[in-house]
Amino acid sequence: MAATRTAHRAAAPLVVAGLFVVALLLRCWALGWSLPYVEHPDEPAVLEPAVRMVQRGDPNPGIFLYPSLHYYMLAPIVRLYGAWGIAQGRYSSLADLPAKTYLFTTAPELYRWSRALTALLGALSVAALYLLGRRMFDGRVALLAALALALNAYHVEHSHYITTDVPTGLWVSLALLGAWGVARHGRWRDYLLAAVATGLAAGTKYNAGVVGLALAVAAAIFVVDSWRAAGPAAAGRGSDKTSCTLSPARRLTPRARVAKTAAAACATVAGAFRLPAARRAPALTATAATPAGRLAMTHGGRLLVAALLAVAVFLLTTPFALLDFPAFRRGMLINADHYASGSHGDFIGRWRLDGYLAFFWRDGLTPPGALLLLAGLPLLVRRAPRQLAILGTAVLVSTGLLLTQAVNFTRNTLPIIPALFLLTAAATLYLGEWLGAQLARFSGGRGPQIIDLRPGGAPSTAELHRAAVARRAGALASVLLAALLLAPPLFGTTWLLRYWSRPHTLVAAAETLRAQPRGMLAAVETHPVQWAGDPAVTPLRWLGTHPPDWYRARGYRYLLVNHERYDPADQAAYERLFAGTTVLLALPDRSLGLQPGPGGALLDLGEHPELIPFVSRPARFGDRVALLGYELAPGEPRSRITPLGGADAHELAPGAPLQINLYWRALAPMARDYSLFVHVYDAAGQRVAQRDLPLRYGDYPTSRWQPGELVIDRADMPLPALSPGAYRLLIGLYDAETGATLPTEDGAPVELTTLTVRS
Repeated sequence: MAATRTAHRAAAPLVVAGLFVVALLLRCWALGWSLPYVEHPDEPAVLEPAVRMVQRGDPNPGIFLYPSLHYYMLAPIVRLYGAWGIAQGRYSSLADLPAKTYLFTTAPELYRWSRALTALLGALSVAALYLLGRRMFDGRVALLAALALALNAYHVEHSHYITTDVPTGLWVSLALLGAWGVARHGRWRDYLLAAVATGLAAGTKYNAGVVGLALAVAAAIFVVDSWRAAGPAAAGRGSDKTSCTLSPARRLTPRARVAKTAAAACATVAGAFRLPAARRAPALTATAATPAGRLAMTHGGRLLVAALLAVAVFLLTTPFALLDFPAFRRGMLINADHYASGSHGDFIGRWRLDGYLAFFWRDGLTPPGALLLLAGLPLLVRRAPRQLAILGTAVLVSTGLLLTQAVNFTRNTLPIIPALFLLTAAATLYLGEWLGAQLARFSGGRGPQIIDLRPGGAPSTAELHRAAVARRAGALASVLLAALLLAPPLFGTTWLLRYWSRPHTLVAAAETLRAQPRGMLAAVETHPVQWAGDPAVTPLRWLGTHPPDWYRARGYRYLLVNHERYDPADQAAYERLFAGTTVLLALPDRSLGLQPGPGGALLDLGEHPELIPFVSRPARFGDRVALLGYELAPGEPRSRITPLGGADAHELAPGAPLQINLYWRALAPMARDYSLFVHVYDAAGQRVAQRDLPLRYGDYPTSRWQPGELVIDRADMPLPALSPGAYRLLIGLYDAETGATLPTEDGAPVELTTLTVRS
């Protein structure tokens, strides 16, 4: 038996390492999912203060909606990413780091690196839960609890976000580990571990500090167990060295009376958790020589020191709660108003126990886990009352605090999910053993039975048979129940990671759009930053205002429609966009679980130059390109091509800039990228202004034009303060590498029109 225990202890580090690796792989599998779209609104709220701290070189985050510990953990990652970006030539300094995301990031690598921190802390939570389970129960319970947490889809999901919920669970588990050490041994080191971990938990998520109440329960359990263990000796001898019995009240000093009252209170709190003497931990008898009052005072003092230490650790991790108290106070008031508003959340209203129970049933514990915990709860009360008291305190107090809020987010339960899984694992295995024992009751021995009638004799063969049946049946029932507990999270996590491995719908639609002939314009219902710098794509909030022909008449060929921007009342407008169009890519609705991102479609409206009211001005440039016409209007140079509605404005104020849209037709494949020149001549034939630029510079050069394709380009140009009079506007095409022009029919530049500068 001793050899077996030694082997188990030697294997424990390997088990912890294996659990950590499995958990980390699951949490890093799809770390870049959805990027560059950031679908969790809290990710920017956590990462951006860390970015600003690094940019300013100021440790004060300036915002206290969250405590500061996670900001400080993210800051080195931001700094490392900034150094990497500078080395790659992406940034010239840390000041160039994107300070704002707006749910679309231009730095997806920074999000991957920062998500990796959450994944690491989430995997460490699994390892910490194993250690906690091994200390509180045994290796079987610890392994089952750790596997359940490692595979839990909800925990895996939130381990992919730059948020504080999963990391807080690590500190809560360590705080409970310290609390259990106090309940067993009452040692200073366990108090210190629980206090430091409680401070770290509060420094990551404010409300997680309530886990410190579990330490108070643990201290009460230790004091009462020690007092009870010393009771028999005190009754028999009355010695000061072994007795916890106090002198009559009339002899007590005031301090001793307080001590006696505290001891009695501890006995009342922990009386429900009394175990038979055979089950008491041997270490508890070590304090039998300590009088009850002195013991209560001692551990009350240790509790006070632990509370002060937890506060100190919180202030060390969020130092500007004192150094910048006005900002900290504002953050606290904002949080209080937010959670009291009842304006949004996973569900709304105070004391919504139904909402949290539905969450634990559906996602937290899953139905098998919830049923196993409920069925095994009586066994936990009988077999593990101390563990139940400590873990239950953490769970119930944390949940009770959440119930007082009008805004309810189920992710706020993640810090206590490890404790719940530990209770569920113990309930599962206890239930399996109980089922085995019940089955053994109906199992009799076969053949002649041997019964030892001597006092204290050996068990009968029937008893031995029933014990063997109980062991085998209990083991089988435990395995089956454990499989029942682990199956839903395994399937859920497998589905989630497969789902997240697919590209975001708007990213896939963008790739498809960029692969199309890009001569005409596109209007998209996506984030504007996704199309920054693309002159042919116009992000719009809502496309359903107009029918397809309205877009065709303005040079649009493609529409990217986001179904999530249409309420049920807007379905007619949504469906109208599909009339007479070709669906290039159908985006599955998010509710189908086929691909991350909103549903919708990428539509091809086709080429309809007859609907575009440009000014006709046909001309040919060799056998490569034909000019169909133009649009002309005064206005500042544009960053993207926009419809000018057939404008043909010939009159300009002195110094007014000019907007020009040119409509081209590709006649043949082109191996070169041709450039355009725009010249302005006065009445005397002098060139007074010019601009040279590649056709569709930056996004769709002529080497990519498809034969027969309609291509729209802008040729905006600023003009000097010209004297009043008439000016000719001419254009031509040339090869920038050789300087050779593409010949026109008469060999001269094409005169578009005549401009008049007003006096």
